[in-house]
Amino acid sequence: MPEPAPRRSLAARRTRKLSEFDADVDEKENSLNDSVTGRRQSRLLNNSFNGVDEPAQTPRQLVDLYQKTVELATQGKINIKNAFSIPLVERLPQILNAIALDDRDNHNLGPNFVKAGSVIDTSAKIYGFRVDALHTETQKLSGNILNNEDEGSGDGEIKQEGQ
Repeated sequence: MPEPAPRRSLAARRTRKLSEFDADVDEKENSLNDSVTGRRQSRLLNNSFNGVDEPAQTPRQLVDLYQKTVELATQGKINIKNAFSIPLVERLPQILNAIALDDRDNHNLGPNFVKAGSVIDTSAKIYGFRVDALHTETQKLSGNILNNEDEGSGDGEIKQEGQ
């Protein structure tokens, strides 16, 4: 009877394969992290609603936008028709930072929660009007589709009765 082949240790193979695998995974993770970081940075730099990069605004322009929008909100002039034309929601982080910088110029060291609250309240109103507008348009579209289906099925019944 032939002698069985000597047994080889599987542990040495596993460690070698695992180390090769780990190096490959590390390279893939690094390239993935670089691409994800790049995407995140591009999204941070592009804060526009429609994906088109708008020109950056100065802190003074952002504070003016804040003041005009809060004034419109207190007067009740924000509605469904103009909710999409007010860029306060898209610029919310920059506006909050600009207001904090504006307060530092006025020798207020801490954050101004009254201004921050008014910005968030106004942006919530604008966002609410946007949601209402989209809901209304969706309901109209759904109604139109149902009406077209009803008309289509009604015509089919008339043709069948006439034959």
